[in-house]
Amino acid sequence: MPSLPPEPRTREQLARVVRELFDVRLPGKPLCDGHATPLDYLAGSFLHQQDLLVWANRGGGKTMAAAVATLLDGLYRAPAKLLVLGGSFDQSDRLAEHIRTFLLDRPHLLEGRMTKQRIRLAGGSEIRMLAQSQRAVRGQHVQKIRCDEVDLFDPDVWRAAQFATRSDGAARGSIEVLSTLHRAGGLMDGLVAEAQPALSKEPSPNDGGEGNSIRPSVFGLRHSPVGYRLVHWCLWEVIERCPAWRQCPDCPLAADCRGRAKDAEGFFPIADAITIQARSSRAAWESEMLCKGVRAEGLVFGEFDRARHVRPLSFEAHWPTYRGVDFGYTDPFVCLWMQVTPDGVVHVLAEYVQARRSVERHAQEIRRQDEALAGAQYGRIPAFVDPAGRQKQATSGRSCVEAMQRAGIPCRCVFSAIGDGLELIRAALAPAEGPPRLAIAPECRRLIAAFEAYHYPPPGSAADPEKPVKDGPDHLIDALRYFFVCKARPGVDVARVRY
Repeated sequence: MPSLPPEPRTREQLARVVRELFDVRLPGKPLCDGHATPLDYLAGSFLHQQDLLVWANRGGGKTMAAAVATLLDGLYRAPAKLLVLGGSFDQSDRLAEHIRTFLLDRPHLLEGRMTKQRIRLAGGSEIRMLAQSQRAVRGQHVQKIRCDEVDLFDPDVWRAAQFATRSDGAARGSIEVLSTLHRAGGLMDGLVAEAQPALSKEPSPNDGGEGNSIRPSVFGLRHSPVGYRLVHWCLWEVIERCPAWRQCPDCPLAADCRGRAKDAEGFFPIADAITIQARSSRAAWESEMLCKGVRAEGLVFGEFDRARHVRPLSFEAHWPTYRGVDFGYTDPFVCLWMQVTPDGVVHVLAEYVQARRSVERHAQEIRRQDEALAGAQYGRIPAFVDPAGRQKQATSGRSCVEAMQRAGIPCRCVFSAIGDGLELIRAALAPAEGPPRLAIAPECRRLIAAFEAYHYPPPGSAADPEKPVKDGPDHLIDALRYFFVCKARPGVDVARVRY
């Protein structure tokens, strides 16, 4: 075993050991509200051994920091089994290349010869680099998995990876995800929506990460019982310190920087930041470098803005109440509760989203929520539903609509093109004149996430560019769309349809 500095126990000791072992200085000063830093990531990874979700800008040092974390795990928690998993082999090799670079000048930390897919460290730890696949994760029993650019992962492989870690000795079984966030509706988008805030309040090294549970899944992805902690930084946390001779009024970065770089301690060259900004669209710059979220390009509802459309709402007994329903079994069954104000503003008050239950069971839950929301009798709240719900099921011999109506829930529907309903929702989000005519209660978090993720296929895709992608958010939007279509045009009262 090589001679190492004493194992770091604090953030300051960790920064010192990293400088001594690898000659790396990780920025540790957050410059934006709510942001963390690369050093915060390393502390969460090595000191606390948490499941981490690392969202940072391009060139923000996340892959290099992950390489340092991998080597620290291998050296101080030997013998550990560590897996680097990329969306492709090229992706996993990028992280591995950082590891190899560190080890080339430090051969005393190696045991044997480095290969493309395997590195053995002195002390017995093993690092493997694989492209994501079922074969790469099934049957694995490793202490750490680091996933690079998770948006390229197959969802089934991602789910399987949740069960591939095992604690062993001083190494706690954990998973880390490192990625930019640029694709609406992608895996990273869903994970960020579900994750806890950044490591602004770190637990002690001995608490095992208690208290960092995640919200229930937005689009059906389930994670570990403890959950992922979000570590989020942008260009300003990693940019180099701005020299005194550079004046803010003359700098192209001034509007976004607002003088932050004067206090920076990072490594990203200011000249490179100016060049990237000059050749990027505003949407791409904010998404890829400032990490403000998924770019609006390609989103179905670019008009949606939490600040304008989400606010506390309450049930008003004298306003008409409605439901919007999208049927599903493997895909989730969705029910939304809406009221319309006297001046025509739609309030979405509550949501119910659940998969793999019978329609009868859903109907029971809907009636229970009717009582909790309105105290109203069941028959007073009509449900605007998917017309496909009128088709009889091969197994039961009756339709979803019939099952709902037998449970006392009146259903109505109207046939329409998807685009017609989406246009009605857009008109409510951003009328040609006047304030928005759609408001959503904060409790409807799945619907809010759906508005921010519902997207068209990427350019060059074989899919119809005019049709939104059906990859999760569509179910919530469909339930709202059925309501808008049925309210805008007379629908079929399904209670009168003969089965």
